[in-house]
Amino acid sequence: MLKYICPALFILLMLCTISEAWQPETCKNCHLEMYEKWNASAHAESLKAAGGSVLNIEECTKCHLESSIKETWGREDVETTIEPVTCEVCHNPPAEGYDAHISEPSYYAPEVNFSAEMCGNCHRGEHHPVIEEWNEFNDTNFNITTMSSHSEPTDIAEPYILGRDKSCVSCKATDGAIPNLEDPDVFGLNLHEVPEPSDVSEWRIACVACHEPHSAGYWIEDDVLLCGNCHNSEHAAPDGQTTRVLHPQWEMYNGSIYDTGIHPIDIGCSNCHMAMQEYNDTTEESAITGHTFGFKPEILFSSNATNGCYDCHQEVFIPVVEAKQELIIGRINDLEATRINANKSLEELNGTLEYDAALTDYNNAVFYLEAVKTDGSHGIHNMEKASDYLDTSGELFDSVIERQATISEPGFELILAVIGLLTALWIVKKRK
Repeated sequence: MLKYICPALFILLMLCTISEAWQPETCKNCHLEMYEKWNASAHAESLKAAGGSVLNIEECTKCHLESSIKETWGREDVETTIEPVTCEVCHNPPAEGYDAHISEPSYYAPEVNFSAEMCGNCHRGEHHPVIEEWNEFNDTNFNITTMSSHSEPTDIAEPYILGRDKSCVSCKATDGAIPNLEDPDVFGLNLHEVPEPSDVSEWRIACVACHEPHSAGYWIEDDVLLCGNCHNSEHAAPDGQTTRVLHPQWEMYNGSIYDTGIHPIDIGCSNCHMAMQEYNDTTEESAITGHTFGFKPEILFSSNATNGCYDCHQEVFIPVVEAKQELIIGRINDLEATRINANKSLEELNGTLEYDAALTDYNNAVFYLEAVKTDGSHGIHNMEKASDYLDTSGELFDSVIERQATISEPGFELILAVIGLLTALWIVKKRK
């Protein structure tokens, strides 16, 4: 008898709460984990921001007060109660309303929106221009052939990705990034949860690719692991065949002064790539949130930056950084010239006994050179490793050139010819 009473009581309880379907406490009945994350988040505390003064400023209530948010968005189901940013601000109700969702949860599901524009409805403007900074692709000066951005749609910039497997989706789409980050290991692709390319709805790396939306924090609190899940070389190694090295930032960072404790404080990706400045009330200068993710020394070492680099380095460190980068750039350019010569030597070795060994050296030389180039920091991620890689690349290129020079010495071909002739004569004699 009890097994029939309990479901009936549950249904009665749900019917009693249908009229308050927009309240987080109602969602809590089925979504406890999400509720607890939200309840400890800045969204749940949105009414308390700036000491609660946001309730007295109309401009602030547009994003800090739920009813005002829904009014701004043209929602017809606006409640008059004063609420912080709750569930239905981000989850659009089904056409039949939230009551239908409570009655038949799976059939009438709220819309899940992965787009950056959803978050950008509030995270915009001079005080927190997140969406404006992130959306570089929408800038008229954006050059799709020479620039890259999280806002750049993969299906437009790299349409060939749509024909590849799910491993590409893991880092090229928000739909893939979310399940991929469930495993914090850098090389732990969660491919059984990642959607097929044909099922992807958001081909950009939008806000929720990095931020767990209920807590508003990172999916992985260690931002080096978070970024490293995509910014790694995918196990590329100098194996004598591999010459293509893509985004090896994780490998370059490891063993650097930021990673080993040599630097006085721990430095992660966001410390340098998300240099921030608060809104200036005096000059009304817009805030900087760092959501372009570009390395900008003029902001990073500014006295107005919030990351603390100025305390030790001040602005005088900017030319130091530039000088280090110019050194690596110069070495890369020199090696590109050496690479051309080594390639010519390799072609001349083709067909000789030295070719296979020379090809291995050449490919490994290209690997080390490309690793430094595609890292993109010009040595700043790890100056010592970048220098070592370039040293190794140069030595390997030189070995190819030296092999060809040795074979080209006068008389060497004659010696080879004589050896070949004697070998042939010996074989003929043996057959007799």
